Amino acid sequence: MPVPAKRIQGKAAEFSVETTGQHVAEKIPGWERSDRPPMPPEWLSRCRPGFQFPRTLLLPLLSGVNRLRDAGWLPGQRITRHIVICGFPRSGTTLCQLMLESCLEGVATWGRERRALEIARCGRRSHSVIVTKRPKDVFLIPEIQEWYSRRDAEVLILLMHRDPRAVLTSKHFSRPEEYYLTAEQWTHYYRHWSWSKALPGVMSLSYEQLVADPDGTEERIRRFTGVANGRPFRSFQQHVPQGFDLRALNGLRHLDEGRLKAWRNPEHRERILQLLSSAVELQGALEQMGYETDDKWAEDFVEGRSSSAQTRELETKAGR
Repeated sequence: MPVPAKRIQGKAAEFSVETTGQHVAEKIPGWERSDRPPMPPEWLSRCRPGFQFPRTLLLPLLSGVNRLRDAGWLPGQRITRHIVICGFPRSGTTLCQLMLESCLEGVATWGRERRALEIARCGRRSHSVIVTKRPKDVFLIPEIQEWYSRRDAEVLILLMHRDPRAVLTSKHFSRPEEYYLTAEQWTHYYRHWSWSKALPGVMSLSYEQLVADPDGTEERIRRFTGVANGRPFRSFQQHVPQGFDLRALNGLRHLDEGRLKAWRNPEHRERILQLLSSAVELQGALEQMGYETDDKWAEDFVEGRSSSAQTRELETKAGR
């Protein structure tokens, strides 16, 4: 059964996403599937671009010019390949973007989060290969693929993930006093990640691979994207593009494998215990992603809580 037709309307008509399941099924192998997860609420998915004056008013004009250029009717560069980085927030999407923008040559880059569909339609045409990053584009992979299926260009998705326990105990510069994702928000990302990773033109990539094996990860990315020129990914820190937004990384740091298990730190114990009951799909995700083979890892935290409770009880009695 084809994917149901849907329309996501933005502030400008040019940014509406219109997908007929039959058309996509004809263009993209595997699109006969009808089990696509429901779209998250708009406050989370942000499928609709916000209004920005006067930029939003100019988007239809920019889109029209790019459409003529991509079709060869106007002189100038046209897109032949679009590398889209998306997936879980706090899973290495910014690190991956920084590596690519610092080390690949001959690609158009942006230095911050940009919507894949917006750049595809209205972005500057300075190079034939472009790179964009936005974790929330994981909710729009079918629409991005459908847009490119009607053009003489290809889209390649780098789908990022990370140990869910690390994602759910990570904090962001915008809200340093609280965990960035709730269990409910993470579940939306997980369902769309799980569904999307089997689509054609998608390569699943983990934060742990970026950190622990940058050379092997670079080889995989270059082979997948077909971009061979540039510097080794290990040298990304020496070639950070001017103006690149480093805030999501909480500062520029060396690749540190010792931080991959930071979710085990004592300050996150109560958070992990809470997730054991609130994130009902956590264990399944850990096993699907290859981080665990069973739920024995949780015993340490349960026993730790029991020990702490017993200690507090003894201290209370001793103080009477």
